[in-house]
Formats: sequence, structure tokens, C-alpha cells
Amino acid sequence: MILARGAKRVVRCRVCGSQDLRDLGPPRYRRPTRVAGVGIEISDLALRHYQCRGCRYQFVSPAVPLARLMACYERAAATNWTTDPALAGEMRLYGRKRALLERYSPGRRVLDFGCFDGGFLAYLGPEWERKGIEPSSAAAEVARSRGVEVIAPTVEAVDRRYAQTFDAVVVFDVMEHLVDPVATLVALRSLLRPGGIILMETGNTDAPEWRLTGTAYWYCGLVEHVGFFNKRSIREAGRRAGLELAHFERSRHMVGPVSYLLGGALATGAYYALRAAKALAVTLPPKLDNIASGIKPMMVDGKDHFLAVLRVNWRDGVDVIG
Repeated sequence: MILARGAKRVVRCRVCGSQDLRDLGPPRYRRPTRVAGVGIEISDLALRHYQCRGCRYQFVSPAVPLARLMACYERAAATNWTTDPALAGEMRLYGRKRALLERYSPGRRVLDFGCFDGGFLAYLGPEWERKGIEPSSAAAEVARSRGVEVIAPTVEAVDRRYAQTFDAVVVFDVMEHLVDPVATLVALRSLLRPGGIILMETGNTDAPEWRLTGTAYWYCGLVEHVGFFNKRSIREAGRRAGLELAHFERSRHMVGPVSYLLGGALATGAYYALRAAKALAVTLPPKLDNIASGIKPMMVDGKDHFLAVLRVNWRDGVDVIG
């Protein structure tokens, strides 16, 4: 059992409920801390990074208050992330994602959970019936201009008339934001028709560089990233939500031009040089010390994500959960 410092609070895995956890220490966030480009205060929270020894899910606890996170998402600029197919389609490998949808989805009614500015749905085109969920009001307006019907800011706010109406839900770059991933998968599952699927992409803690770097990996350095999956933990999360893992593959979050790759390589080299200097007790200016103490820079072309298809779990016509 792991108890939070200064309180009699039991920490449990948010996927399987186990108390058998490894304490990996405090998260390594760069200062000032931001979420979706908006400043956020977390100095009052005794945050720790844990790994479940059972299902291998990793998570940050205690949860950053939802109201703080939502305030950041709601204020996020429409340009903070872009999913514009003209700019991001090739970089974000939209073609592969569409191919998986066409292979596994029983129909063409699709919901994008966290659609932001609607770029992926715009890429799919009008032959798909496209709806989205998005908390950022600015991004939602851009999505609407691209022909996407934004039906709610959160899954909890979705009207009941949408129950069991979608063939597919896509969840790209969202699973890592969820404080209660199983409950969210259950809510999304309720929107799916029999045989419907959830196609997701998120970071993969089994990626070699991630396993080597640990909590200093760039993906762990974003305050809004509170949970981290691999094949084992996403299978378990799906099972508990009544979904079976139908497909899993390692993926790149994005591919970029040579300039991106060179920039990432240079930033990584500088990062390790600063860390070496710090280890040798060299006094660094505060800004450089902040970099050396923080996360490793992002490598654009690495296979540090996964694509997974979770399918509604039916056995002989019986809807199965758990």
C-alpha cells in the first residue's frame, strides 16, 4: 500500500484498482507550468508518478483538479494544436488511421472525442457522417467551419439520444489526459452500436527510448498528461469497459521534414550535455538548470506511440462488460 505524503490517502491504479505500485518520484515539469498553452498552478499539489506492477499503467497522482484543467482547455487558442489536414495530414499519418477505420468500423458514422479543430474529420471527407466532442470553444468553432457537428464539450454532456448511434469513436491524443480512463471508455462505449469500435492513438510506455529515459521522457513532462499506457494496460482498460483489443500496432506520433529531425537531434544533444554538466556540479544559469532538470526533448520521428482498436465485446449476442 502506498500512502500519499502528509495524508492517509490510499493510491490505487486507475485502470485495475491495484495498490501494488512503484513510486517513480515527482513528475519533471518545466517551469512555468502550462496546459494547452495556458498557465496553470500546481505548486499546492504533492504530485507523484506511479507505475502499476500488475497492468503496467503509469499515472500521476493526485489528480490535478478538473476545474483547473478545463479552464485551460476552454481558453486554449485554436492554433495551440493544429489538426488541419493541409498542414498535419501527412505528418500525423491520417491515411493510416483512415485505413484502420475502413477496416474495422462497421459503418461510416464517426465521433471524434477531442476533435479540437476538426482536422481529422475534415480529412475523412463528407462521405463519413462526422461529429465531435470538444471543450475548447475557439477550436470547436473552427471544427464547425470544416463541416463537423460539435455535439458537446465533454462526453458527460452528450445528449442521450446519441446512445448506441455511432459506428466508431476516434480518440487521438486524449487517453493520456484522462483521470478515470475506464469510466470514460464505458461512457464512449455507450455511444457505439453493436460491433462498434474505438480507434485510439496515445503514447506507448513500452517504446525503447521511453523505457530508457523513464519519467524524464518528453511525453511525461506535460501537466495535462496524467496517464500512460502500453499494450497490456490498454487491453485491461478495454476489458473492464466491455471492449476487446482487436488491433494493436506501434506508431509514430508524427513524421516531419529533415529540419525537424535535425532540430530534435540538436536539442537532445544539448539536453544531455547540460545534464552531464549538472552531474559534474557545474553551476548553470537558472534557465539552463531548468532544462537540465526537466524532460528530454521530443524526437519527432520516433515510434513512441501506438494505434489500437477496441471493439464492443459481444459473445453470442450477449453484451459483455468486465
